[in-house]
Amino acid sequence: MTLTQTLGSTFKASLKSLTCAAGLALGLAQGAAAADYVLKVSAPIPPTEKDVVYAWMVAFEKGVEESSGGRIDVQLYPANQLGQLPAAIEGVAMGTIEVTFSIIGFFSSIDPRFQVLDAGGLFPTAEVAMSTLQKPEVREMLTGFGANAGVQPLTVLIDGQGVIISKEPIEAMVDFIGKKVRSGGATPLLNEPLQAVGAAPVAMSLGEVLPALQTGTIDAATNSMGVVNAFKMYDAAKNVTYLPGNYTTVGAVINKDFLAMIGPELGQIVYDEAHKAEAVVARHLANAEKLDAAWEANGGRVIRMSPSEVKTYLTTIAPVVSKIVGQSAQMQADYDLLETAAKAE
Repeated sequence: MTLTQTLGSTFKASLKSLTCAAGLALGLAQGAAAADYVLKVSAPIPPTEKDVVYAWMVAFEKGVEESSGGRIDVQLYPANQLGQLPAAIEGVAMGTIEVTFSIIGFFSSIDPRFQVLDAGGLFPTAEVAMSTLQKPEVREMLTGFGANAGVQPLTVLIDGQGVIISKEPIEAMVDFIGKKVRSGGATPLLNEPLQAVGAAPVAMSLGEVLPALQTGTIDAATNSMGVVNAFKMYDAAKNVTYLPGNYTTVGAVINKDFLAMIGPELGQIVYDEAHKAEAVVARHLANAEKLDAAWEANGGRVIRMSPSEVKTYLTTIAPVVSKIVGQSAQMQADYDLLETAAKAE
């Protein structure tokens, strides 16, 4: 082959490579630009599918992107990447974040109706609680929550039976007395039952709990087994006590302007996939024993109060819950609907 032929072949090969590279770059650019909308999902929990919230987020992302044909790009931001809960909730109300998760009590800052979901003693089991929340009449009621704040519930989940993590064991009613306990919000239905059993509730976002336990700012904190395991809270406190009649309720709200912007067809896809993703909850609740075992494997202790202490606890908080619910006609109506739906299970 002559030098001219060699140079010619080299030029052609280079041109072909450049053309292929340009085509690939164009294809990637077109793929990146394929999504018409970005839907950011914020959550305080770390990225572990042992936690029901993150498992839901992953299922939701996959479902929405597939069902929308890639028109919606779902982006997940766990571990408070978009800010602590108060800021994230404000972000959704303002439209800078499309969706955020929170333990349900913190949403009462934008609409007091959310707090009815914190009523202790309303459900007999976590499974009944989740099934109740999925009933059509309950979903219909929930659509009105947050309406005046520009948000709407996207999903409401049960993250298992509520627990209280503590440095000193809580085995009986007397053990609550004098304890500074983190609660998931500043609402009466969260805090007054704790006061009734002798504790001193402190409203605190999830990201603050571990350092507060480590420094002694609080003595205990309410949460779920999935979360205390995910955050490795056994490094700060070893005891976890299941709270009778208490089921950790978490939810996600979506910005209503975003729903209006994407239109009814895509909006329906978002809601359908949010509900389909709730299938992860049953698997999560079925793994409760594994969460207990994981806690104990890391040196923790799981405590269940005796039947007599459970009865005393529920008897103590029942009139407190009834009094608070009865102070608002709207809350009473919401509570009655939930109670009726739960009893029909």
